[in-house]
Amino acid sequence: MKLPFGLLILLIPFIFFACKPSTTSETSEILDLKLEIKDSIRVDYIGMLNLMDVNPEFEKILFFDPQNMKFVSTDFDGNILGEFSKDRDAPDGFGFYPMAAGRFNASQNIQVVSMFGIYEYDLNGNLLTSKKIPRDEAKSFSGRADAKREIQFVKDKILLSGTIGRGEYNKTQPEFYDTFLQLVWADPQTGSFEQFLALDSASIFQNNMSHEPSTLSPTFEIVNDKLYVITGIDPFLNIYELDSPYTKLQRIPLELTDYKLNTGEDPKKADPRAISYDPSYGITHKLVKVGNKLVIMYETGYSEEDAIRSRENMSQSEWEEFYSRMKDTYKMRYQILDLEGNMLNDAIIPDELSDLFVSREGSLWFMGKPNPDVEEDFYTLYKVGIN
Repeated sequence: MKLPFGLLILLIPFIFFACKPSTTSETSEILDLKLEIKDSIRVDYIGMLNLMDVNPEFEKILFFDPQNMKFVSTDFDGNILGEFSKDRDAPDGFGFYPMAAGRFNASQNIQVVSMFGIYEYDLNGNLLTSKKIPRDEAKSFSGRADAKREIQFVKDKILLSGTIGRGEYNKTQPEFYDTFLQLVWADPQTGSFEQFLALDSASIFQNNMSHEPSTLSPTFEIVNDKLYVITGIDPFLNIYELDSPYTKLQRIPLELTDYKLNTGEDPKKADPRAISYDPSYGITHKLVKVGNKLVIMYETGYSEEDAIRSRENMSQSEWEEFYSRMKDTYKMRYQILDLEGNMLNDAIIPDELSDLFVSREGSLWFMGKPNPDVEEDFYTLYKVGIN
């Protein structure tokens, strides 16, 4: 079935086989590894907050209020240090939406990258530096304003996801996948954007079917000067050399629990202009390194029965009831792996934790889930370890 438009807008930013848990003796010895809450920080705030960054060295946290398009920074005691928003066309603005979450740089200022350039603001929103791209030269990179998509400082450049859903080719054409580039090097000195990293030739996206652009969104991590990448719905961990020509070193199948792979749609039947999303299939949202471990966060997709039901015509109220039941039935999962890609444990994310988190200095920092029954005027950030 088609999703209601309002719900679709909420879902899109935020998709070969069902894999079985590993049964090797090595895995069974360490299956007790799990996420464990170590500490928490309360931030009093009226409105909506999404997590962007945590910096333990500076003891600063960066949030984003999507209702007011506002950056909010706090200390580790929960005190607000600064807030600011920028009008879309303001002289010191970055455009409508960043390409990824803002992040504190070495100067304790906020680094923002958008399709229109690279910007540095202080905590009150004063523009300190910028390298802008002329509007007629800007590319239509997709945007994200929370921690599901981060920027990383690598040497003197910024590395981030840089997908373009519509360009010279559309999703129904093989050329779309042949020319698709996943990541971007952004240079703060020159303002230049360099797109790189094609889809793997063995990925599900090279099966001559039509795939929604949102299902190609990559998540990446730098591990021992190598580039680790998982591309959307493709259940593989790809490892590359960090420098051009980005030689592929390994392609490791992920052992994801009850994972439902979306093999795409017949391109002759797919609408090249449509933007859709099918939550009945699995997708990996996040990959991070935590000490000598990897953590990924993913959705499994639905059972065949629920998948069929999800495509039936339903009223708005029926769909809302169904979607609420699906959220309770198919909860977000996390998987812990070693740095070679071997699965160590796989479990449901603890109830207190949301799906927004970052990895900093050997710990995970999770945004807490809001209370669904009571409107609260505060948020909780949890420091989480692997034990």
